[in-house]
Amino acid sequence: MSDPFGFATANRVAAKIAEIKPEAEKGAEPPLTALDKAADQLGFHSREADETKLVRRRREVGAGAQLNVKCPIPVYNRFIRFCDQERLPYWEGIERLLDLAEVSKTGERKR
Repeated sequence: MSDPFGFATANRVAAKIAEIKPEAEKGAEPPLTALDKAADQLGFHSREADETKLVRRRREVGAGAQLNVKCPIPVYNRFIRFCDQERLPYWEGIERLLDLAEVSKTGERKR
């Protein structure tokens, strides 16, 4: 009855665990492009920012009012295309069209 609580067994197990050594590095990691390609093939897509996308800067317009307009789809699409082509936020697109129509800030047509 030299070890009634089993400490000797625990010490042997601890010694065996201490002998475990991690394997050495097996080589350089694969390049990130190869990892990204493999992930894309499995349906995992990066959530990192796409640097090729157009980044628009929001300009402060000061006090504003909400304008909601229901219009035919073709007119809506023309307006959106116009703003995209001119790289304008919608409010600046409306302002540009009002300027082209020669509408003054008081709402009267310039003659």
